[in-house]
Amino acid sequence: MAGLIVDGVLALLLVLAIVSCWVVYARLGTIREGQAELKALTDRLNNAVVDAQRGIANLKHSAQEMEGKLGGEVRKARALSDELKLITEAGNNLADRIERGLTGGNTQSASAPQAVPAEEPEKAAGSRQQKEILAALREAR
Repeated sequence: MAGLIVDGVLALLLVLAIVSCWVVYARLGTIREGQAELKALTDRLNNAVVDAQRGIANLKHSAQEMEGKLGGEVRKARALSDELKLITEAGNNLADRIERGLTGGNTQSASAPQAVPAEEPEKAAGSRQQKEILAALREAR
């Protein structure tokens, strides 16, 4: 009888072991499914990182190209700016010389009218033309 009880207990323990193994196997199946999903997610993440690195490299390359192009354009613009300053200065100097030539060395304001003698009408017409030219030069500046 004692052997029968021991055999019954052993059979019960064996059934419990089989049930627990079955539960563990089911849980391992769930873990394997999660592992496959995790591997797929890791692969997608790696692909995204590689794409991002390529994009960054392309951006760096484009930025370097643009820096070179813009640097050249800035140098050209500065040279043109300097040239325009020289041209403007030369134009102002020429306008000053023309003004001095028209006024006989006196720089008078175009808004201050001079008294024109009545006996010199031809000179007055020439003087009026000179004033108009001087006014046009001042406006052009």
